[in-house]
Amino acid sequence: MGKVILEVRLNVKPFSANQMHYAKFKKDTKEYRAFKSEIFALLGGIKYDIKSTDKFKLSLVVGFSNSLSDLDNSFKPLLDSMQLSMGFDDKQIFEVEALKDKVPKGSEYIMVRLEKITDNQWKRRIQKLFPAFFKET
Repeated sequence: MGKVILEVRLNVKPFSANQMHYAKFKKDTKEYRAFKSEIFALLGGIKYDIKSTDKFKLSLVVGFSNSLSDLDNSFKPLLDSMQLSMGFDDKQIFEVEALKDKVPKGSEYIMVRLEKITDNQWKRRIQKLFPAFFKET
């Protein structure tokens, strides 16, 4: 795999994209501002080895206390918070791997790994996932 930039367990309650903004407005909710501040406190202030041309794979395990929580709704608020804290742009994410975990209330968490990948790595991954589309004729 690629070079690991970040590997951490954040003992925070996952935040849903459904709660990021006030309805019909693009203004951040008070709760979302608090979530971003918490992530910044945990990840900010560190010099990460990141260039604007880097490509990344994001791996997540999200521990929810409610099994009805949508895994995909946790991506956007976390990514937006990470990019503010770490100095990258979420357009640099080329692969996402995510798993959902069911945990007791009060034990919610997010495990995060961000790793640099090369052009060859992600192209090979695409071909491995969908080999039928890349068969030689």
